[in-house]
Amino acid sequence: MGSELMQQIVNGLAAGAIYALIAVGYNLVFGLLELINFSHGHVYMVGTFVVLSLMDTGIPFPVAILGGLVIGAGLGMAVERFAYRPLRGANRIIPTVSAVAATLVLENAANIIWGPAARRFDTPLPKGSIEVLGVTLTTMHGIVFGTAAVLAFGLWLLVEKTPWGRSVRAIRDDLPTAQLMGIAVNRIVSSVYALGSILGVLAGVLFAAYYSTVYVGMGFTGTLNAFTAAVIGGIGSIKGSFIGGLTLGVVQALAAGFLSSGYMNAITFVILILFLIARPRGVVGRAEVSRA
Repeated sequence: MGSELMQQIVNGLAAGAIYALIAVGYNLVFGLLELINFSHGHVYMVGTFVVLSLMDTGIPFPVAILGGLVIGAGLGMAVERFAYRPLRGANRIIPTVSAVAATLVLENAANIIWGPAARRFDTPLPKGSIEVLGVTLTTMHGIVFGTAAVLAFGLWLLVEKTPWGRSVRAIRDDLPTAQLMGIAVNRIVSSVYALGSILGVLAGVLFAAYYSTVYVGMGFTGTLNAFTAAVIGGIGSIKGSFIGGLTLGVVQALAAGFLSSGYMNAITFVILILFLIARPRGVVGRAEVSRA
């Protein structure tokens, strides 16, 4: 029983690291404009399918990833430019509807291009494993967790220690004042969407490599898990996103291992509702100041 529990925790930490990476990009956008980017998960899904399609044509895995990142960044910038920017400052329900429309466009386009069936995703990544105290640790566990941790830490450094990051924080705190200070708000916001999408596609590639599959429905579950992880950890906190992602991954793994995988989305919704009611700022989230 003890080794089985530890195995589920290890599996959950690996899955949670993927959720954390999606949530970090999602939280970056949400913390900037306080808008729920429903299309984030679908951008990560499309980018992952692009990587698969490029590999199917014989393009090497690293080059295919680069192609997927370029497409993902372009899609993120297009969503911001056409679905969000024209509605900036409007009642929040209006850009939300626009975001849902963008999500439907991406989902239906993916269904038309790749079909609704799951596709196998094979990579040249090593697949070795070792057993420690009855717990199987695979190479993919290390790759997933290590990559997610390095990327999340790199994003934290970018946001906290660079002029670009100072501009992002200024826009997050007070967009009108940031404009008056001469910050190129549209360019910074567009770059944030691009960066968030790049992190999402990288998370999608890790997800597909870890589970050896890619499917259109991962767009919805990606958005759900990213939002839940961001709420658990705290909106606007990169560290919180990582904590939230790991927490969600472990809880889902325990539910799948000891109950049934069919309960995973239901449990995710329950956790989301509980945090929204009891602790809407999350574990380490900062207090928000309402914008006029």
